[in-house]
Amino acid sequence: MFKKYKYFYFSLFAALVFLSCKNAHLKIVVPNGYVGGVCLIKSNVKKNELKIDSNGIGYINEETFNNLYYKPFVFDVSGKDLSANCVGYNSSTFWAVGEAESLQPKRVIHFMSFEIVPDSLQGIYQYYDTDFFKVVDTLKIK
Repeated sequence: MFKKYKYFYFSLFAALVFLSCKNAHLKIVVPNGYVGGVCLIKSNVKKNELKIDSNGIGYINEETFNNLYYKPFVFDVSGKDLSANCVGYNSSTFWAVGEAESLQPKRVIHFMSFEIVPDSLQGIYQYYDTDFFKVVDTLKIK
């Protein structure tokens, strides 16, 4: 039976390997002691900037923005794994995807976000808020 379907199984295996490589998990680094929202801004950077600043902002390119599905690996600068402290948007999708718009000057910021909460609040979404237009490097926005 395997011989009969060997090309099918090979094709399926190849497709799964391709997708898993294309949609690899990101490794995000945050400042020590950071608690709050983490927002990855869709930008014109060629290489993703995944070392998050003190405002919770990092920058990703359009390809990453369009192909990001998996929960990231998150560490602080000292190397502590913060994955247990990461809270996604809801139970069916980790990443919250949205946009913020300013009127003067007219600008739209597209972002993907999640939260890092203290140990005492693991698993509970806190609705941290970020005023993007005060903290984002607008020269990097597409």
